[in-house]
Amino acid sequence: MVGHADVLGDVDRSLFPSSFTIRALRDSRYHNSAYAIAELIDNAIEAGAPRIELLCMEEPTPGQSRTLRRVSEIAVLDNGPGMDAKTLLEALKFGGGTRHDSVRGIGKYGMGLPTSSMSQCKKVDVWTWQDGPNSVWHSSIDADAIEQGDHLVPLPDQKTPLPDAWRRAGSDAIIQGCSGTLVLWSKLDKIQWKTSRGIIDNTSREVGRIHRHYIDAGIHKIKAAAFLKISPDALEQVMTFVANDPLYLMAPTSVPESPWDEQPMFQQWGDPKYYTSTGEGGKEVTIEVKYSIVKPEALRTDSVSQNPGNTERGRHARHNIGVSVVREDREIVLEDAFLREGGSAENPQNRWWGCEVLFWRDSDELFGVDHNKQMAANFTQAAKTLARDDRPNQVVLDELGIDDDLIYQIVGDIRDQTRAMMGQIRQMFTQKRTPPPGPGSGPSTPEHTAARTATEADREAVSSGVEPPTKTDIDREQIPPEQREEGLTEQFVELGQAREDAQKLARHLIEEDLSYQFNSSQLDGSLMFNVRSNQAVLHINLNTDHPIYDLLSHIEGDLDPGLDPDDPAFQASVAIRLLLSSWARMEDQTETREDRTRIQNIAINWGRHVEKVITHLRERSE
Repeated sequence: MVGHADVLGDVDRSLFPSSFTIRALRDSRYHNSAYAIAELIDNAIEAGAPRIELLCMEEPTPGQSRTLRRVSEIAVLDNGPGMDAKTLLEALKFGGGTRHDSVRGIGKYGMGLPTSSMSQCKKVDVWTWQDGPNSVWHSSIDADAIEQGDHLVPLPDQKTPLPDAWRRAGSDAIIQGCSGTLVLWSKLDKIQWKTSRGIIDNTSREVGRIHRHYIDAGIHKIKAAAFLKISPDALEQVMTFVANDPLYLMAPTSVPESPWDEQPMFQQWGDPKYYTSTGEGGKEVTIEVKYSIVKPEALRTDSVSQNPGNTERGRHARHNIGVSVVREDREIVLEDAFLREGGSAENPQNRWWGCEVLFWRDSDELFGVDHNKQMAANFTQAAKTLARDDRPNQVVLDELGIDDDLIYQIVGDIRDQTRAMMGQIRQMFTQKRTPPPGPGSGPSTPEHTAARTATEADREAVSSGVEPPTKTDIDREQIPPEQREEGLTEQFVELGQAREDAQKLARHLIEEDLSYQFNSSQLDGSLMFNVRSNQAVLHINLNTDHPIYDLLSHIEGDLDPGLDPDDPAFQASVAIRLLLSSWARMEDQTETREDRTRIQNIAINWGRHVEKVITHLRERSE
């Protein structure tokens, strides 16, 4: 009988063939290169380094028409306690590390340094010292060598000195210190940004958010700089990272606009909510969820036609929308599944609320944390299931057969709270309404253009005898302007306007002699809008709970104040508003109550069909 050894001979029985394993590991997906760099910063923070530096070496590279500067090497330098030879050897092994059994701390799986490095470059070198930089331990891993079969980490040696360029580029506070570590990436083949400007700007934003709790506490100082290979002493683009807080409760932060760079732009929404569960090892764990909402004064703009989303602070907030999932004071992911509130992930009002879920490593299994600390899979799955469903939480859970699941409970509560905040934000936008600009007072808005166009078209039709005057037209001639202004002011105050703003808007409508006014209101059912005539003005009340409202918000939210009225986006918004004003005019021309009721019922049915097709369109695009 032939034995297994005789049949299989010298077949490779390695569970992880090195050539294929390193390719798979090099394909480890980080959100971007900044997240891979953040892994190195994690290690420095974990080691307790007070100072951390991101350094980019550039070299001149010939381009088609001129010589360009491109990053050739990237390093992270810190003044932590350094490592001995054995610890360095473990740090470079996939699945090595020394924190597997730690109760607290960012690291856990021992994959951070080698996996993040190999995802961006083919070679990583590490120098570390505990008795001054003239007595360093050095080792490295090289993807090409591993693929060719050399799967052993080189034994650390003390024969390879700290490179002169990095000695000169690093700050004296680190280089002249007793201990520290330098991690150097070379053979860069997967780095996302090719220039030091791109690397530093994007990393400062991402790391400022990921490590904001450490930065805000002042425990760690993170800096960045770039230099040319031939002159490492001449540092450029020197930057100190500041906190980038998606809840906008910290100060100072990276918001590029005064006073919000030095004071919180949001305020806390309610008290934090705490959840308890049994974590790994049978210990009771606590999860904290807190919320924030924009301060009303942060929505104010200098120009009456400007949307706060187009300000520098608004554009900054646009990069921070979502629920921040934070593990061990370090953000894992900014989850965007909750941005479907109101039916649109693009609703620009989503940028004006914040939410943070904070937990510790005991809850890793509960949240589904991966080894790269790039996702919380269970939380994300629950968010995608629940946050986009308008039915009560328990109805959805019963349908899925899910019983007493803490993650789904947390996600359901977040969904309800974010929707409540969105309602408050809509009210803030209503209260901040100011009159559209009149002739010569600046650029017009789609709303004002539509109101003026519809008004002029109606007047021309009446004066030419094409249409008879409606009751609204007659009221305009008969009701004194002072009485109209007073009545309109009271109406806008009831809608949530500050009295001063309400009076300005009422006076503007009288002086401009406009027949139409667009308002935001929460209406019942599937109504897109309703129409009410008051003080010789047709008020078109848009339902904030209908997709048509989000469609308008999406189109108009990012329009520049000085946008050309012939721009297609501007014209699209005007066209939608003209469509609604035309319906309002039709209702105003209806003489009998029965006919008006019939038309209003048609509007309800129309709104239901519009809601159906827009929802279907969104589901197809997911």
